[in-house]
Amino acid sequence: MNQSVLAKGKNIQEAIELGLSILGTDKEKVSIEIIEKGGKGFWKIGSKQAIVRLTKLDDQETSSKQSSIKQDPLEQIIDSLEIESFASSEPIKENSLEGKVWIKDGKLYCQPASNKYPTVTVGKGIKLYKNGQLITGTTIVTEMDEYKIQTDEVVTEGKWDIILDSDKLHVLLQIEPGYRKTYKVKDIEPSEHIVLEGEEIVETIPAVDYNQILKKLEELRVIHGFNHNEIIKAIHTDRPGKFTIASGMKPKEGENGKIELLVDLNKGAKVKEKEDGTVDFREKQEFPSVEKGQVIAIVHPPVPGIPGITVTNEPLPPKPTYPLTIQPGKGIALIEQGKKILATETGRPLIEQRGLIVRVSILPKLVHSHDVNLLSGNIRFKGDLDVLGNVEEGMVVEADGNILIQKNVYGATISSKNAIAVHGSFIKSTISAGKQNIYSSELIRLLTSIQEQMDQLIKSIYQVIKLPAYKMSDYSSKGLQPLIKILLEKKFNNLLTLVKQYIATCNNGSHILELEWLTISEQLRLCFLSPAVNEYHTIEKINQLMQKITELLERKKNEQDDHCFVKLKYAQNSTIYSRGDIFITGQGCFNSKVYAGGTIAIKNVLRGGEIFSEKEVMVRESGSESGVMTKISVPSNGKIIIDHANEGTIIEIGKMKHVFHEGKRNIIAKLDKNGNLVF
Repeated sequence: MNQSVLAKGKNIQEAIELGLSILGTDKEKVSIEIIEKGGKGFWKIGSKQAIVRLTKLDDQETSSKQSSIKQDPLEQIIDSLEIESFASSEPIKENSLEGKVWIKDGKLYCQPASNKYPTVTVGKGIKLYKNGQLITGTTIVTEMDEYKIQTDEVVTEGKWDIILDSDKLHVLLQIEPGYRKTYKVKDIEPSEHIVLEGEEIVETIPAVDYNQILKKLEELRVIHGFNHNEIIKAIHTDRPGKFTIASGMKPKEGENGKIELLVDLNKGAKVKEKEDGTVDFREKQEFPSVEKGQVIAIVHPPVPGIPGITVTNEPLPPKPTYPLTIQPGKGIALIEQGKKILATETGRPLIEQRGLIVRVSILPKLVHSHDVNLLSGNIRFKGDLDVLGNVEEGMVVEADGNILIQKNVYGATISSKNAIAVHGSFIKSTISAGKQNIYSSELIRLLTSIQEQMDQLIKSIYQVIKLPAYKMSDYSSKGLQPLIKILLEKKFNNLLTLVKQYIATCNNGSHILELEWLTISEQLRLCFLSPAVNEYHTIEKINQLMQKITELLERKKNEQDDHCFVKLKYAQNSTIYSRGDIFITGQGCFNSKVYAGGTIAIKNVLRGGEIFSEKEVMVRESGSESGVMTKISVPSNGKIIIDHANEGTIIEIGKMKHVFHEGKRNIIAKLDKNGNLVF
């Protein structure tokens, strides 16, 4: 058997030279078989060695080889015989660990080759020491060096605090648990290059123990209302949080004295909506009334509260309670030691409560059994008023209480501080219900805008008069009138328009407006429209005027009109105003201007004109087949319900507007959360 040897090298040439050296012969006396050509790996990592098999030839074979046509020995394919050092039938295996490094059970192992050394790159969470030196990045691994692997540990301390609230009713444990972050060394299979990385392990560390909490509670003198379950929960929490670990008991508040009404004062003030969205227009008595000798209310005494207790075991007294003070007015008597309120006259009960003071009286009722005309004259009354006839053209009917008109109103003015009901037709007339009227409502809107503009104007005046250039100019010696004029022309032209509108509205409604509206109108004129310098052209007077406007708006906006409404059967070419609701229960409303602080409900037809409600509008049919323009408006939070909208109907919700160019049924219009108009 011819002698054979397997040799390795960086390349084929090196492997052949090594094999020849082992056999002790020349290249011409061997046959060469290339087992593996070898090659470079990526970035010199993972390169393969060249492997060749060299077999000695006998003399005859050597002679034959020399006499044959010369070939490059690297290109010959020679059948070879194997010497005893290789199995005759098994494939040749190279050492699988040679030139490699690996991790097993947290330790580093390696088996370098004679001409190849494995490498290690240190990753996250691991420290590698080579001969006692900390390694960063990548290093060569040899058997001659000593290696030690350590894992990182990061500890974050927990935080905690106990807070006692100002009322000593709750103790809060505010806690952030600590954390211990460690790394476990993972086993890595043998390879010529490995990345040494740790597997992250996070463990929660309690920020506080039970005894520490109890000690802190003792320092705060907390001895009542412990919540032990919450304490345990807080100690073992794995995330930041707040825990109520002790609670006192709030005092149970009592009740001040109160009045229990035995009479329904809200008759006719509301309309019921059915499940299908339609309105219940059932007839009912418009205004409440009581008879002489009738008990109209019961006065209940105050009910004291029950004390509570703090977490420091201190009593928490409830707020004191007080009785009502009843001030009986006309037609009222107190009986049974003030426990019951009795009507001594027939009429409508009027109950006004401000804080703990309740004034109760019976409004007298005037019944006018004939028409209101030139013969009777205008009617003005402090209480309720019933007109059993018509109200004719040019006449005025006013009352502080409710007004009931049994027949028709034509070309007249009807005004009440409460509710108004007309059982006949209402044509070419003006109606106003509420402590405010159609003029004062418009004045509130205008004055609110004037207030905003004046605030900016005053700020601008202060900015200008502080400037050195203004102080050195001729304007500073002429007062504020020239400066106000320039600011109005250049920056606040809209304020000028609002003031003119306010003055015009006051002039139109001067016959029913309170004096304070008219006083502010004159002061605005002097401040912003007067060409001559006057006392209102000083910063002090402007600020005083601003204060008066603010106080008036606050007072008027807070006025309550809970029992105010207007109820009509038919309206045409009229102006209708109510601080509360408006109900039109008969044929409908035609070519009228309608304004309601509450709901507008029209049982039948709305044709032509403009209506506005601060809440919602409900109409059976709007517009007409001929396309008569009919406008319905509500604010952005309002709603419009129309059973049948004809062509010419315009709806406006906030700033969003829609015109119906053809008929449409079953409309419920409002704005969605994005401010878009939806049906």
